[in-house]
Amino acid sequence: MKRAARFSRRVVDPVNSVAWYAMDGLWLAHLTWPAYLATGLTLATGATLLLLDRRPGQRLNDDLALNAWMWMNALWVVSDLGRQPPLRYAAMAVGCVGAILLANAVRPSRTYRERLRRFRKMRTIGR
Repeated sequence: MKRAARFSRRVVDPVNSVAWYAMDGLWLAHLTWPAYLATGLTLATGATLLLLDRRPGQRLNDDLALNAWMWMNALWVVSDLGRQPPLRYAAMAVGCVGAILLANAVRPSRTYRERLRRFRKMRTIGR
């Protein structure tokens, strides 16, 4: 099962990156429906990345922050191309949630801080 999940992630992650790049490029070119299709693919592959890493841990935190960024970007695309300015406020709210998730993902874990504290203690004792 682990091997299959690893393979799936190796496939889904690049597809997600390509879809996201296409979404932004099509948005820039003002190609509305192709941009919407790329947006749907981006969000679907982002959700798949979350499903592939269901167990808690650093990668899940990273994927949650990345998905918040995707949703912010997707709402912004729809707001801009669909001429629906209120969605921009929803994009800002999702962006704030993403910033909180990103700060949580970057924050060192408790076990890391404890290991660092022990190392500092050993260094001061002279071991």
